[in-house]
Amino acid sequence: MNVKKPNIGIRGRVLDRDSHPMEGLVVQVEGAGKRKSILKDSHALEVLDKISPVSLKDYPVLGESETDENGFYEVLYPPSSYQNILDDEPTIQVLVKDVLGVSELKRTDKYTIVSKTLKDMEDIIIPRNWAEGWYVTLGGSRKSRFTDDNQVEVLVDNQIELESVVESIEKAQSHIYLTQFEFETDFTATFTSEGDGFRPQSVLTRNFQEAAERGVDVKIILNENLAVPDSFSQMEEFFQDSPVEIREFKSHGLHVMHAKTLVIDGEEAYVIGSPFKKDYWDSAQHRIHDSRRKPLGVRPVHDVSIKLKGGAVYHVEEFFCQMWNYITQEEYHGQGKIEPHTRNPVSSPAGKTPVQIVRSVTPETFTGDGELGIFEGYRKAFAKAQQFIYLENQFLTNKSIIKALKNVMNGNHDLEVIVVMNENPDNPGYKRWQNQCLKKMGITTFQDILDHPQIGFFTLWSTRCEKEKFRIQPIYVHTKVAIVDDIWATVGTANLDGSSLTYVNELEGVFDMEFHRNMEMNAILHQNSGEEIVKLRNTLWGEHLGTEDAPITGADNSWLKLWQKVANKNLRSLKQSKPYMNGQILPYSSEDSVEDQLKGLNLETRDWDILD
Repeated sequence: MNVKKPNIGIRGRVLDRDSHPMEGLVVQVEGAGKRKSILKDSHALEVLDKISPVSLKDYPVLGESETDENGFYEVLYPPSSYQNILDDEPTIQVLVKDVLGVSELKRTDKYTIVSKTLKDMEDIIIPRNWAEGWYVTLGGSRKSRFTDDNQVEVLVDNQIELESVVESIEKAQSHIYLTQFEFETDFTATFTSEGDGFRPQSVLTRNFQEAAERGVDVKIILNENLAVPDSFSQMEEFFQDSPVEIREFKSHGLHVMHAKTLVIDGEEAYVIGSPFKKDYWDSAQHRIHDSRRKPLGVRPVHDVSIKLKGGAVYHVEEFFCQMWNYITQEEYHGQGKIEPHTRNPVSSPAGKTPVQIVRSVTPETFTGDGELGIFEGYRKAFAKAQQFIYLENQFLTNKSIIKALKNVMNGNHDLEVIVVMNENPDNPGYKRWQNQCLKKMGITTFQDILDHPQIGFFTLWSTRCEKEKFRIQPIYVHTKVAIVDDIWATVGTANLDGSSLTYVNELEGVFDMEFHRNMEMNAILHQNSGEEIVKLRNTLWGEHLGTEDAPITGADNSWLKLWQKVANKNLRSLKQSKPYMNGQILPYSSEDSVEDQLKGLNLETRDWDILD
């Protein structure tokens, strides 16, 4: 008598388009016989199908494996993982993920009522450049928005960025296109020195207005958010009698138009770190009291922007035009659409630096599914890292980024990861999520940071002695920078949180979040940009470690040990009768208030003036 055996797995191969095997990819099997959701009520699930087509009703992962050197995989799972009273033959779907297991590369059609004990699958074909390498391809084989004829200037801290922006606006002759998250009408970009004080020089709205009045086509897109205050209405009123055109990107949820870009005459482009707000003005000195930053006493801010000339400018302008035309279609009956100004193909190159422009794009806007280019850039760079990963970012809460870091460190015990982050992120819930991320990486105390052989989390502080009074204040890290092995770097607007890179996965399992992805832009510098990348790292590390006048070298051939050594030294120096710091770094503390963070580092703060 033959007894029918239930399905217990699948096997097959993953190949590239040339039929070569793809090794090391993660293959998962999802089963549709039972849902992850704890909801048992069929009516509740029917409602979820209508309002939440992705999240709580997702099917469970039955099993996973990796492809071998010949591209073969075999995924086994017990029948109990899918069987229930109504379904003893599963409906399955196969997912192929990258080598770190964080990004979906391919999803097959569903296979219904699988009855074979071990099912042989058709070959799965994936473009090799989509799965491997350094370059973003957006699912295809070719590099996306890549040019190699650029001149690049990385602008560290906002004083330098704003001086350059004003100079470019004043020289504009044809057109100025700006996307900004927030823009205050009285934001002063540059100042003149006068004795011991500073006098306002350039109010940025006036710079734009003056350019428009001399015949330059000035167009501005601002984020308009329904949940938090924005500056669109004030800006619209300010420019109502001006040739400046201003339009809003309406954000209806947890996503925003966060990209900050500026294009001048199709010849220069900026990807800008900060909003044009008075509390974001700062210099490289990050003084505790700086009259140019308002209101008085607000925390110093550290940020990085990038200025581009060459082929990359077209792709920044392309983004603006797509955004403008999307808004035009949605809000202005399609009237006033624009196209990028054609770049003269015979013009001489601006330089020799390769640049790739990558984006996060909100789904259902000017592309149906949106784009995940910035996340693709990060996950590919992490997978290729051999020596070190340096991250400097406003937020660190994205679950996929944490998983990628953990997996790449587990696979390479020589890899070092250095993270500069905020003690006090300015979004509700982010501090708690950051602490959870650190715990997943094995960090629970500041001593873990100082002792860990592979990863360290550090924060920035400004100090000052005034009339024998020691003052200390956190520096707000607003940067979105990463460097890998000195051969890959990115600068831009995307945070390492859910909404900037993928979707709001910090709230995964609560309700459908797939739609909520910001509009973001980053510039990626690749291998042939070595000089620019090392210069960027030395500038940042010189500022943070207090070694501006000397090249940065690793301690005992370890970058991480150098950071741990400086942070440890600063802790000891702050315990002296006359406390001081060299540079800006201290280990991250999981405490909530600034005073508790310092006390949590075993510092005696009774006689200090602590500003938050």
